Amino acid sequence: MALPSPTRTAAADAPTLVVVAAGAASVALYAYAASAISLAEFFPGPEGISLDWVKMLGPGRAGPAWAYLGVVIAAFSLYAAAVVATWRGRGRVSTTLLVAFPAALAVALVPMYPPTAVDLFHYHADARTLWVVQANPLVVPPQETAYPIGISWQEQPSPYGPVWSLLTAVVAPLMVWGDHHLAALLAFKVLAGAAFLGCAWMVYRLAERFVPGRGMLAFVLFAWNPFVLLRAVGNGHNDLVMMLFALLAIEAAARRDWRGAFPLLAISALIKYTTALLGPPMLLYAWAHTPGTPRERARALAPALGIAAAMTVVAYVPFWAGLDTFDTVRRQTELMITSVPELVQATLALRTDDALATAIARQGLIAVVVLIAIPVTWGSRRSVDRLVIGGFTLLFLYLVIASAWFRPWYMLWPATLVLLRPNGWGITLFFTITIGNSFTDLVELYRYDWGLAGPYWTRLAPLATQFAAPLAIWLAALARHGDVWLGDAGIATRPSVAAAAIEGRRASTG
Repeated sequence: MALPSPTRTAAADAPTLVVVAAGAASVALYAYAASAISLAEFFPGPEGISLDWVKMLGPGRAGPAWAYLGVVIAAFSLYAAAVVATWRGRGRVSTTLLVAFPAALAVALVPMYPPTAVDLFHYHADARTLWVVQANPLVVPPQETAYPIGISWQEQPSPYGPVWSLLTAVVAPLMVWGDHHLAALLAFKVLAGAAFLGCAWMVYRLAERFVPGRGMLAFVLFAWNPFVLLRAVGNGHNDLVMMLFALLAIEAAARRDWRGAFPLLAISALIKYTTALLGPPMLLYAWAHTPGTPRERARALAPALGIAAAMTVVAYVPFWAGLDTFDTVRRQTELMITSVPELVQATLALRTDDALATAIARQGLIAVVVLIAIPVTWGSRRSVDRLVIGGFTLLFLYLVIASAWFRPWYMLWPATLVLLRPNGWGITLFFTITIGNSFTDLVELYRYDWGLAGPYWTRLAPLATQFAAPLAIWLAALARHGDVWLGDAGIATRPSVAAAAIEGRRASTG
């Protein structure tokens, strides 16, 4: 038996060694960052208030900003090394390693005080309203419940759907049996970490289904990504809880399991309402792929839609307070921050009255997205491959064009979907989305210190950071592929490959 030469063995082991080194260094980096700003040390803080870490130390303190910048740059460098090694060592790098390190990274980030946003404390406050105070968190704000620390927007009830409030039952014992605030906050971080790992697993499954052979690459791109890790686990955001159910709905739709797809999508939208945008494309796709006459199709889909509607009603029953239930959501739609509508409103306000400028910035840009959504949604009916691309396009363009209130972690929504098609355009979009939105917080905070004044530059600086590169890539793809991009085919690869794989698997299972 011929033994492999030392040279070939070393070459074969090189990707594994790079993955191990990048993973171990990343765990050490995140663990160090978490220990430097630990939740245990800074909750509730010396003054009993909760602010994101950079703001807590003030815009005049450059140290925290440089520290955050250094951590992010180092983390992305290690991430890039792991991605390249995974690609070059296709089939040679242990799957166990590729999966174990993201789990370790998530664990390392659980003790971290949220570095760039404090929504975690709102989750805790609203859950406490429900389970300890036994009041309705959708209408009762934290300031009326004697919440132990001061938080921003404490006069605002929960802006989330009723299913999110119900899911906080997993943390409730830590509040009901002794009001263990720190333990409950850590439990919310664990919940966010579990959703992160669940999404990573679903990204792998769906990417492998749509582009066979690329599933593990998609997993590494997602699960090792510093933006995803720091926003989802470091800050403890609930966005990936929402996206987990959306991914489960897409997988059910791929199997044409309508009784699974629509209830799962309803759960997702009842956590955070935005994934309701995926409803029309999924409905058209289901209609197009249900055999029979229109009446037979309606009968076939009615049970699934009925279950979704019944679940929605049941979820709202404990929280229903008439139209007041949606007051917080309605108020949020009237706010503008770090968005294209904000820039348009400020520009038009120089030439017309504020009311007209606001109406154009809001309703006008929503109308633009609706017009784009028509061909996107119509194209989504043709295959599950196009359904995925349509879903990404709707979420992405909604955030870039029409969402008046934008925060960087919202880009987790389209970023998760674009990796279900891990090809050239999709990967490039994922990189530009996650890298650009990792630095928006610092640009927002320090733009005035950098001399960016006036209605344009103060708004353009964060917009350029978060949107310019992804939008340029999207427009380049649109120019290159035309109607293909708007829902008629894959981002850059031929849809026939994925479609054939899906149809082949469906046929093999009967």
